[in-house]
Amino acid sequence: MIGKSAVKAIVIAFIFLITSTTAFGNSSDVRDGKKGKGIKHTNSFGKKSQGIKHTNSFGKKVKITRDDKGVWFITGGKGINRYYVFEAMGYAVATDRIWQMELYKRQSLGRLSEIFGIDQLGTDIYLRTIGYSEEELTEGVENLDPGTFKIVQGYVAGINRRISEIENNPSLLPAEFSLLGLTTIEKWRCQDVLAWIAMLQKNFDPEALDTAQLDNAALFQKLTEDYGSQAEGMFNDLRWTNDPEAQTYIVDESEIQQTSSTAKKSSRKNNAFSDYDAETIAKTADKLKKNREKVIKKLKDINAFVKMGSYAWVVAGDKTESGNPIIYSGPQMGFSVPSIVTEGSIRAGGLDVSGMTIPGIPGIIIGRTPHHAWSMQVGHAHTTDYYFETPGAVLFHRFETIKVKDFDDVTIPIYKTAHGPVISPMPYDGSPGVPIVSWKYSQWGYEFNTIEAFLDLADAKSMNEFGEGIEKIGVSQHFCYADRDGNIAYWMSGRNPVRPAGEWRLPQGLKGSSLEWDSSILAERSTARNPERGYFGGWNNKTNPDYDNGYNSISDIYGPFHRSHVIYDYFDTAFEEDQRLSFDDVRDLALNIAATDSFGRGGNPWKFVEPYFKKAVTDAKTPTDANTTEDIQARQDALELLSNWDGHFVEGGESMWAAGPDRADAWVLMNAWIREVLSLAFDDELGESNQDALILFNVLLHGLAGSESGIVNNYSWFENTDLNAPQTAEKIIVAALDTVLAQLGDTPWGENARGQIIYNHAMLGPIHSHPFSSRSTYAHCVEYGADGPVRIESMFPLGQSGNILSGGVGGVTFDDNFFSMTEFFDNFVHREFPLFD
Repeated sequence: MIGKSAVKAIVIAFIFLITSTTAFGNSSDVRDGKKGKGIKHTNSFGKKSQGIKHTNSFGKKVKITRDDKGVWFITGGKGINRYYVFEAMGYAVATDRIWQMELYKRQSLGRLSEIFGIDQLGTDIYLRTIGYSEEELTEGVENLDPGTFKIVQGYVAGINRRISEIENNPSLLPAEFSLLGLTTIEKWRCQDVLAWIAMLQKNFDPEALDTAQLDNAALFQKLTEDYGSQAEGMFNDLRWTNDPEAQTYIVDESEIQQTSSTAKKSSRKNNAFSDYDAETIAKTADKLKKNREKVIKKLKDINAFVKMGSYAWVVAGDKTESGNPIIYSGPQMGFSVPSIVTEGSIRAGGLDVSGMTIPGIPGIIIGRTPHHAWSMQVGHAHTTDYYFETPGAVLFHRFETIKVKDFDDVTIPIYKTAHGPVISPMPYDGSPGVPIVSWKYSQWGYEFNTIEAFLDLADAKSMNEFGEGIEKIGVSQHFCYADRDGNIAYWMSGRNPVRPAGEWRLPQGLKGSSLEWDSSILAERSTARNPERGYFGGWNNKTNPDYDNGYNSISDIYGPFHRSHVIYDYFDTAFEEDQRLSFDDVRDLALNIAATDSFGRGGNPWKFVEPYFKKAVTDAKTPTDANTTEDIQARQDALELLSNWDGHFVEGGESMWAAGPDRADAWVLMNAWIREVLSLAFDDELGESNQDALILFNVLLHGLAGSESGIVNNYSWFENTDLNAPQTAEKIIVAALDTVLAQLGDTPWGENARGQIIYNHAMLGPIHSHPFSSRSTYAHCVEYGADGPVRIESMFPLGQSGNILSGGVGGVTFDDNFFSMTEFFDNFVHREFPLFD
């Protein structure tokens, strides 16, 4: 233990530093590995076909070649030690993305302040508090499976080979290092790979870094103070646990191989919290939320933030023209510079796999082999709970010293409880009267296994073996799968611990005793194979009918509307008409759904409210002093506009989906009308912009359906507290339309309003753009015949290389392959990828 006075002095020094202002060292791995001798290599920066070769100590060759877009292909004999295969991969990726890898490594270790200065200090404190210590990372390396360690060690050696090349030829140093005044690059360690894959998984986990339980506590307490006995019903309306009308990956419970069985049946009884008042709870939640938002902004500022999302589908052979299963994967990870993804192929060391990877991670993450292909989309396992703690439960864990460019080092204490790190206050200083909150995470300690899992997914020779690999995936993801045996399948990975019955939408320990769970005891996996309907698919929606909404994630509260409906609508309509789909049909669904947009997410909410809105307007046809003939005609014109709409935000039909400049006037009207209805229905109770629009839209749908709804509201949200405001759903709908039409004025409304996706380099500013769509960062579409893939197509933004050198026009020179993929991606055109011949 350390003295409180010492801790307080450290914290005061830290606070003084951050309020008074707005070097590298090598460290060896913890395990020794034998490295190949006599390795020979050549490299030509910026050339499209490098033909790089190197020879390991056994005299066997691993060859790296590149196609005309810079994509690397690693080939060699089946008997080659995988150390050398992944040494080649590490070298190839580092040749393309060493600056990006530096950012990711520093993010995961909480070492951004070393090169960016005091502006990133808060980010480093946050990341070190929730991250692994150096000792824990070292232990993680020591506990790796021997085969996995060999691969990680080889990958690191390949990265460091490239760094040595740059040391020997400083003209190869990327411009970003030079712009920051850095002349050398720190060598990588195995620990760095583990830190990055752990951080990446937290970014891909909706619950990991969210604060929904704390927000829920503040919401419930505020409702209790304002509405008394009605608060419980209002809270349950806004945070329902399971809507039977929500879209699901698995629709028929009889097809579930193992049913998700989290212990969740409880009375859902809520009690107002007396230990802390609403203001204290709200301030704690708000501070945590703002801290997280600030970290995200700071990471975005330097192009280090990783976004989550994704859509995918797989269609059985009896539903396609060719009789072959076809799979499409579209992970949504944002549009950084360079792209977060890169592409490659490995055919050596017994591996036969191609697909997408992320710099700094050994292995293919979304891929295909001669036997099978798979997708990944962010899932929603219940991974995180917040605990309100007593001072006696808090124990000192370690000091972390953060180097800050142009400032003295800052040392902070990290405290933990039995549940996990103390994340509020951050850093913990023992101040009395301040709620102490810890973070309990079910993936903690299991995240490093995911490297081994990626290898198992690529090595699998059967559907069962692939499923075994899923068990090692730490993070929650939806996986769609197709293979040459004609199978299609679905899994949701992630560690969803079995929880005792109780209230999990709120933090534990805020009043009364805390409920506990063991992260080694998991609910059974949600998975199914070869469904009767002939496909699996989704867009980050619910896994199966029995699965509860997210406890600590607002984005995982599922109702009758979800953007995934556009996928189900497409397939269900086709198959009801006995239509067999071509490869192009399956692939081009991606463009179809990307041209939809609702609440910034995709989908078409109009079809869910159309009958209610039309009836309300049609019934309000009698002219009055406040309801003139002109008003009635304007409303009818609005309905006619929406009746003739194709449901896409882009004006002009299918030919304009990829690049049309205009938003459809119908979309503009629909979007404004729905948002105004939400405002009139909910602002009086909840305040302006206080709740997520998608949640409120589903509460609206519950209310419009009344007793026929899968979730029946407890509170009458249409009865406004302002008696002069509309008091029924019908009157709210009509009043909202009148307001919106007056605000919009004369058409056209959406001319040149499509918007752009802007690619901003953190130091150079905007370097590229293309028309906005609700699209993915990477995509592959694969069709399987009896002997393996018969067609593979893929696309990703910008290009294979992320290298920018000093010199040239404007002071920098982009690598030849920096923009090599724009001709495909910008135009939403997939590119053929080589088969496994």
